[in-house]
Amino acid sequence: MVEILIDSFNDVIQIVPVLFIIILLTNWITVKVGKGTPFFSRATRLDVPGGALLGIIPQCGISVAFAKLYGNGYISLGMLMAIFLAGSDEALIVIGAHPDKLLVMLGIIGIKVLVGTSAGWLINLVIKEKRNRLKGCGIDCNCPKCGKHKNIIVNTLVHTLRLTLFLFVTVFIIGFGADRFGEEGIYSLLGRNAFLQPVLASLIGMIPSCFSSVLIAEGFLKGALGFGSMLAGLLANTGFGILVLFKELTLKKTLLIILLLQAISILVGEIFHFTIG
Repeated sequence: MVEILIDSFNDVIQIVPVLFIIILLTNWITVKVGKGTPFFSRATRLDVPGGALLGIIPQCGISVAFAKLYGNGYISLGMLMAIFLAGSDEALIVIGAHPDKLLVMLGIIGIKVLVGTSAGWLINLVIKEKRNRLKGCGIDCNCPKCGKHKNIIVNTLVHTLRLTLFLFVTVFIIGFGADRFGEEGIYSLLGRNAFLQPVLASLIGMIPSCFSSVLIAEGFLKGALGFGSMLAGLLANTGFGILVLFKELTLKKTLLIILLLQAISILVGEIFHFTIG
């Protein structure tokens, strides 16, 4: 047990400086695309493709804010789904912190933007809803998870420490599982070579927590999840956005959105699972 704790700490501590730099850059970008900035206004006017571009920013406030906007009728369902499908919370930060996985991270971003845009356009084509044109609404989030200090450095430090803790717990769990059951045991549990793995990953990704995206990212990096399954989990991950829909919409409509999100995530995940792995 002690050896697993030490190994987990050593694995995580090596990427902490990179995490800090990436999160600092992300926070700076988030400030730049905040309320009233030209980029934010132009992106929202683009509807679906704008939503996909905003979604790739690894910041939970994006999905939360736009879920509220959808609930108030400001944006289309297609744009909301583009944001949900393109977003990944902290998973891209975790993967991008490993230099050898940089091209993989860029590939994930490209696929998620493509899936988000395509699915969003198709949804808007099939499902017609009454909506208003967005006019200068912001993306600042006041939920407990996204509470921010005014100083960007302090906020980045807090975010880095929190993510480091999540990473340490996740790496420890995976390490403990590998020690207890063996890698093949974990693969069997997750159904690595079965149709079921992208489905399980998608359900895990739907859990409204930063931990779920970190778990999926680390599972992929450690080899416990295939690329298709990882993709299914990240496509389904919306951070706290889904919880907002439960508050803003009827239960029936929220469940329909969840089923739609799951269906798209699993379909794309299965395609990549059986073509790439």
